[in-house]
Amino acid sequence: MRAWLPAVILLCGLWATRLPALGGLPLHNDEGLHLTRAVEVWNLHPFWVISDGKIINHWPIAALYPQNAPVYAGRLPTLLIAVLGFAAGYALMRARFGAAAAVLGGVLWIASPYLLFFERLALSDAEAGALVVVALWASLRLAQSGARRAALLTGAAFGAAALFKFTALPFALMIALVVLLLAVYPLRRRLELLIITAAAAAACFIVPVAYIVVTGRDFFTIALGWVSSGAGGASIAANIARLVDPLFGFGTVVWAVALLAGLAALVITRPRVGGVLVLAVGLPLISMIVLGREVLPRHFVVALPVMLILAGAGLAALIAQVPSRQWRAVVAVAVLLVLSVAFLRFAAVLYRSPGDAPLPTQIRTQYITEHSGGFGLREAVIGLPNTLDRPDLPIIASMFPDGCRRANFYAEHSLRLTCTDAPGLPQIEAALADHGAVYVLVDTAPHIGADVPQTAPSLAATAVQIGVYPRPGEDAATASVTLWLLTRD
Repeated sequence: MRAWLPAVILLCGLWATRLPALGGLPLHNDEGLHLTRAVEVWNLHPFWVISDGKIINHWPIAALYPQNAPVYAGRLPTLLIAVLGFAAGYALMRARFGAAAAVLGGVLWIASPYLLFFERLALSDAEAGALVVVALWASLRLAQSGARRAALLTGAAFGAAALFKFTALPFALMIALVVLLLAVYPLRRRLELLIITAAAAAACFIVPVAYIVVTGRDFFTIALGWVSSGAGGASIAANIARLVDPLFGFGTVVWAVALLAGLAALVITRPRVGGVLVLAVGLPLISMIVLGREVLPRHFVVALPVMLILAGAGLAALIAQVPSRQWRAVVAVAVLLVLSVAFLRFAAVLYRSPGDAPLPTQIRTQYITEHSGGFGLREAVIGLPNTLDRPDLPIIASMFPDGCRRANFYAEHSLRLTCTDAPGLPQIEAALADHGAVYVLVDTAPHIGADVPQTAPSLAATAVQIGVYPRPGEDAATASVTLWLLTRD
């Protein structure tokens, strides 16, 4: 039991660092989509929209009943699945490289600001990444045992990762390389077991594919377009930039330096096993960069957990080169302290004021300053009970439908927005005709929502602005989200 005490402590540390202020960031656009799909599960539509290659990621959300406390119901499954992947990674490292490697890999996972950010969101990338770790653990057991049940387990683990998001598909290479290069039994047996593994993974897709065929739905066009398209030189360079930026853009480079140094050290000190594992993880990552049309920072998260645990093994191998046992302990403690201090400085800002957290440019744009991030919109909807003098009037959302549905997860039932296709002028005009007045919540006028002051005269209405909701970096004069009362003249 004492041997596994560090694992218990680290698992508690993972939970303790991901849970605080879980609702601090407003729901991102993709989170709103996943919550909407989870609600549809309760309407008996388990595969409501899966053309983007996210087939079952919304099922764990549905299990927590997202109609109540949707932010927590959406985000807690990401943490729960991360715990599963973390436990598999710890067991893998401890069995292959020793307790020190397992501890350092676990600390690197916890201390990564990149993972901290995405493991607190209702997105499928971190979930698929955690399940890739489970698939690696299972594939190493398969390479060691040569048992058919291990092949079935490996196929099921990989199938689950791919069902959560298709960005896990390149990691089929990982499983193949691990079995082909690390197994000790004959090649014919390895190929046989890989066929069983592939069959088990393919079986995971029978039901969703049958659903698509029977219902005539879109056959993963969005996802397959991303996976199969050749990127070209300019796209490859852009994909590399989108990978490098998050490594060094979270206000601290300590964890990224430890990651890269650990991977290099693992190849140098353990070329037989470590070199194969780094190659097995590196090739899928390279394939994403080369074949991906536009690989966003969140997509790389599918490869990050497994890279971090391998880097922990490399750091442990480096520290083992220190001749004195006493000095090895000093170096290990120093590494842990440096990683922890740098992480806590970032985490403290993320918990207290996520809009001010040091983030890579593209992540800040997508999750903080643009309409997809939800700042301003959340504050507007939460404040409606104290803002509206006439709560009986309809509230038209002059924005993209996805933004409206996401906002309604924060709204009181009696004050839910009426969703439209932006800018929603026909609905605004109809509400004016029926009620003589209407509230209009506008997001990012005039590019998405209506420019109400310019539009009101054509509707024979008077417009009064009754609320402004700036995003981080904006003020009242430049606020992207505004609330208006239109009254028929």
